[in-house]
Amino acid sequence: MNYQKVFETMVSETAKYLTNNRLKTMVLGLSGGLDSTVTAAICNEVVKRHPEQQFKFIGVSLPCSSNSVEENDSANAAMRAFCSEYWVENLQAQYLLLKATCEQRYPSTPISQGNIKARLRMIYLYNIASVTGGLVMDTDNLTEHNLGFWTIHGDVADYNPIGGLWKHEVYELCKYLFTECYPDVEDPRHQALQAAYDILPTDGNGVAVGGDMAQIAPGHTYEEVDDILLTYLQNGDDEAQMKRLNDAYGAETVERVLARHRGSAFKRKRMPLVIERSLYDS
Repeated sequence: MNYQKVFETMVSETAKYLTNNRLKTMVLGLSGGLDSTVTAAICNEVVKRHPEQQFKFIGVSLPCSSNSVEENDSANAAMRAFCSEYWVENLQAQYLLLKATCEQRYPSTPISQGNIKARLRMIYLYNIASVTGGLVMDTDNLTEHNLGFWTIHGDVADYNPIGGLWKHEVYELCKYLFTECYPDVEDPRHQALQAAYDILPTDGNGVAVGGDMAQIAPGHTYEEVDDILLTYLQNGDDEAQMKRLNDAYGAETVERVLARHRGSAFKRKRMPLVIERSLYDS
């Protein structure tokens, strides 16, 4: 894939969407992870390349106690490198209050607790977008979409520049950015992207120990998970293709990934606006 073309398309299409809808502000929750940092780089370029539009990019880090020091440091680096305006707002107190309120009727689970955190963050971000004439940026990738790896009315938002990329492709785009676009190792943009590239991916909500892959396919990589998903989407339950996947990754892993895909189909009925792959994948 030509990642220069990918990046240029994402920047130009995002700017076009803002202009066509008379929006001025992009609002993004910075987790410190790969997806939000790459999205921040896209938003930064939109602002930089269109000074006549006076776009603003507001980044906010909204940690709870389940966010690691490494994640928070990475989020702070990304905000300093890319945002027009930024700050940190810790939501742990609000989370504990709402969690206790919800538990008056039903006991919570790790997943439900993570959902509370994600929805609190989105309340905060949408309020900023409402009062600044903007929209909330979505950061979920194609792998997460196909695994249901997001919270409805939580970490899914209005407009998604990277939603047409599989997770392993987001890694490649990130690498292209810090090696080709911002190659100076002293450049804060290089440092922020490099940090996000190296960090252990998690949901930021403390749902599972060991990062995202601990939930999806322990011992495997995103590229392997993407191969399973893409093969299934293209071939269904084709016997020969399923045998190849089972031989390569193990039948238990393949079934776990596909079970998550099938079980989250209802989530994909309502998705944010995504820049389609057809605009850059040629």
